[in-house]
Amino acid sequence: MSKKVNIIVTQPPYGKEDAFSAVPMAASQVAAGNEASLIFVSGGVHSIVKGQKTGYGDLAVWIKDVPSVEAEITKNIELVSFFALDRDIAKRGINDNEIIDGIKKISLGELTDRMLKADVNMVF
Repeated sequence: MSKKVNIIVTQPPYGKEDAFSAVPMAASQVAAGNEASLIFVSGGVHSIVKGQKTGYGDLAVWIKDVPSVEAEITKNIELVSFFALDRDIAKRGINDNEIIDGIKKISLGELTDRMLKADVNMVF
């Protein structure tokens, strides 16, 4: 029996790998026959901005191929439903033209409905 799974990312994409790790987690749920949604809220909405550089800190460490959250989202955009909380996007001054294509904005009420209808809610 298929389950509805929400994966909610609250942390920004810098300094932690929560946002990056959440995308393959959602894709694995789809592979297991479940319906997966990945929802960016709070500082997590910074993950949905196009064209971000992945490196920080020592250049010698980041000269290597470091995958980006954007690349993971783009790779899985057809499998996973991606959402971001509209009020958190607005609060951080992110414009619609800066958002990765395929990510839908949702209201707090829509987020609440999705959480109540889900079988599983995971928060990163």
